[in-house]
Amino acid sequence: MQTRTEAYPLSDTWQISELVSEMMRDIDSRPEWHDEVSRGKMFGLLIYRDKDGREGMLKAYSGQICGRSDWPGYVPAVFDYLQPDGYFKQEEAAIVALHHAGQPTRERSQALQRWLFTQTVLTGAHGERRSVLDVFTDWAASNHSKQILPPGGTGECCAPKLLHYANSHQLKVLALTEFWYGASPKGEIRHHGRQYEPCQAKCMPILPFLMEKERLEEMLDSYGNHSRSLSAEKYEGPLTVLYEDPYLIAIDKPAGLLSVPGKRNSYCAETMLREQTGAPFLKAVHRLDMDTSGVLLFAKTEEVYREMQRMFALHEDVEKEYVAKLSVGDEGRGMRGDGRGVISIPLAPDFLNRPRQRVDYENGKEAVTRYVMEGDTVHLFPLTGRTHQLRIHCAHPDGLGRPILGDPLYGDTPADRMYLHACSISFRHPVTHERVTIKSPTPKPHPDPPLGEGEAPEGKLKIKNSKCKIKPPTGSPKGEGRELIST
Repeated sequence: MQTRTEAYPLSDTWQISELVSEMMRDIDSRPEWHDEVSRGKMFGLLIYRDKDGREGMLKAYSGQICGRSDWPGYVPAVFDYLQPDGYFKQEEAAIVALHHAGQPTRERSQALQRWLFTQTVLTGAHGERRSVLDVFTDWAASNHSKQILPPGGTGECCAPKLLHYANSHQLKVLALTEFWYGASPKGEIRHHGRQYEPCQAKCMPILPFLMEKERLEEMLDSYGNHSRSLSAEKYEGPLTVLYEDPYLIAIDKPAGLLSVPGKRNSYCAETMLREQTGAPFLKAVHRLDMDTSGVLLFAKTEEVYREMQRMFALHEDVEKEYVAKLSVGDEGRGMRGDGRGVISIPLAPDFLNRPRQRVDYENGKEAVTRYVMEGDTVHLFPLTGRTHQLRIHCAHPDGLGRPILGDPLYGDTPADRMYLHACSISFRHPVTHERVTIKSPTPKPHPDPPLGEGEAPEGKLKIKNSKCKIKPPTGSPKGEGRELIST
C-alpha cells in the first residue's frame, strides 16, 4: 500500500550503475534500434527531484536514432529540425543540389548552421532562455577561445538535452551521467556500458549555463574516469631524488602530480623540485602524464636542457622502459599470457575531447612501441614519444586490446590509480658522455579500500528504497521519465 512520498537523501541511494544497467536492458529490448546503436552511441540519464519532493529519472540519447529525436520514454531534442517540410530540411536539400551542380556551398552551409544554433534555445539553471549561439559565444569571449562558433551538433548531446528538459520543467538536478552503448568508434576508445563525462568541445562550454557551478563541479568530480589530482591537493613532499649530478637531477614522480605547470595549475613536480633544491635553473627534459608515476628527469642548465631535448626528440641514445598492469579488456578480449612484439598505430589529437588522443591512419603521426607481455603485466619500450601513446597502444583493439588498469581516459576498470610506471631511463650523458641508467621500483596494485557505511563507490549514486512504483512524472509527456514512490 502506498503510504507517502518522500524526498530521499543522496547518501541513501541505489547505485547509478544499476540504473545504467536497467537502461541498457531497455535499449536491448528495442529491435528497431539494434543495427544503429550496436555500432556505438552515447546515452545518458538524469536523477531529479520535483517541487513535491518526489525523485525520478530522465533518459536521453545523443543526436537521433533511426532519424528520430522523439522516441517515447526519452527526452525530446531541444529543437527538432528534422521535420520534412521544415526550413532546415528544405535548405539542406537546396545546398545538396547546388553541390551536385558544382556550385559553391560553403557560405550557405555556414549560414544554415548558424540559423540552427539561433533556433536551438536552451533553458538555463535559473529558468532563463538563451540560444546555443549566444551561450557559446559568451563562453568563448570569457575564456579567450579561438573557437567562436559552436561545433556542429552542439546542444544535441545527452547532457544538454537532459538539463534543458529538467530546467524547463522546474526539476532539481541531483545527478547526471552518460554512458557508451555498443562498439567503439574506429578512431576512439569507448567501452560498452562505461560512464563518461560530457564532451569538451560541444558540451563543456554550455554546461555552466545549464547547471549551477557547484552542481557542475560535483558532477564532474563524481565520474569514475576522473583521476585524483595531487596537484590540486598539494602533494606532501619531499620528492624522492633517484639521481643527481651537477647537470641533471631525476625524481620518482608520484601518480597524480603534474610534471610541469598546467594552464590552470602551477603546482607541479618542477615547481616542487625547484623549491626543494633551491636550484636557480631547473627544467623537465621530458614529461610524464599526470596519472603516470616514475622516473622524471630535469636539467640544471640551459645548455644541458637544450641538448637533452634534442636527444629525446630524436630518440638518440635514449631508452625508456615502462611497466603497466592491464585490465581484462572488453568481454575478455585482448592479448593474453606471454608474448612480445611491436605496435605501430598512428595518433592525432581528439580536438572535440581534449586531452584525449585518437587513432588516425590517414593523418596521424607515427607512434611505435615495443612490448613484452608477462601475464597481466606488460613492459613497454616507446620508440616514439606521442601523447598518450602507451595508453592507447594498450587499450586499442589494433594494439593489445587491454586498457591499463585505472586509466581514467581510455580504461574500463577503475582503480586507486593508473598503473603505468616509468621504471627506467637510460641515456648518454650530455656532458660526460657516459651511459647513465636511472631506475624506479614498480608500485604494486592493491585492492580498493573498503567503503564506509553509507558510502557509494566513486561515480555512483544511490536512491533509497528499491521497492517503488514507477509512473511518468507529473507534467511530463508519457514515458519521458519516472518517479520513485515509496511503498
